[in-house]
Amino acid sequence: MDKRLVEQQYTKLEGTERTKGYFSILATLVLLIILLLLIFPAIKHITSVNKEISDARYVKASLEKKLEALQTARENYKEAQPDLPILDLALPVGSDLVTYLKKIESLAAASNLKVVAVQFSNVPLSKPTVKESLKTKKLPYSLTFTGSFLDFQKFLIDVESYVRTSDVLGMKITRDQDGSLQNTLNITSYYLGLDSVPTGTKTSKSPTQPTSGESGSGGTNE
Repeated sequence: MDKRLVEQQYTKLEGTERTKGYFSILATLVLLIILLLLIFPAIKHITSVNKEISDARYVKASLEKKLEALQTARENYKEAQPDLPILDLALPVGSDLVTYLKKIESLAAASNLKVVAVQFSNVPLSKPTVKESLKTKKLPYSLTFTGSFLDFQKFLIDVESYVRTSDVLGMKITRDQDGSLQNTLNITSYYLGLDSVPTGTKTSKSPTQPTSGESGSGGTNE
C-alpha cells in the first residue's frame, strides 16, 4: 500500500515537473516573440539610419568632387581671363560686321589702298541672344580697291596677321583705263552664330553705313 502511494506521488511529481518544463518553454517562446516585436522597429530604424548615412557620405563625396572641379575651372578662368578679349576678337559672337569692316578699311588705308566696293550677302548684323546653339559660321565677302602691287602685298600680310581669322580664297587684278591697278579679293572670315540665317540679295556698293539688325548685304563702315 505504501509502495503504491509512493509511486502515485512520484508520478504526480513527474507530471508536474514535465508541465513546468513545457510552461517554461512556452513562456520563453512568448517572451522571444515579444522581444522581437519590440526590437524589430528599432532594427528597422537602425537600418534606415545606416542607409541614410551611406547615402549622405556618397552625396558628400560627389559634392567634394564637384567643388574641386569648380575650383579648377575658376583657376583656369582666372588664367585665361586676360586672353578672353583676344578670343572674342578672333572668333566673336555674332558677325560683328561693322567693327570688322572698319578694321579692314583701316588696314587698306594704312597700305595706301582705296576701297572701291565691298560685297557680302546673308549676314546677320544683330548679336545672337541664345548662346547654347552657337556654331562656327562663315562670313564670305569680296573687297575691291585700287593701289600699287606692293601695297596689295602689304595689305595681304596685314589681313593674315590680324587677330580675327580671315582666309583669302581668291584674287583678281585688273588695270583701269587710267592705268591704275584694281584688285578684287574674295575673303572669308568666321564668327559664332546660329544656323538660321535670313535670305537676302547680294549687292555691291561703295563704303556706306549698314542698318542695324539683320541685313542681306552692306558696305564697309567699320
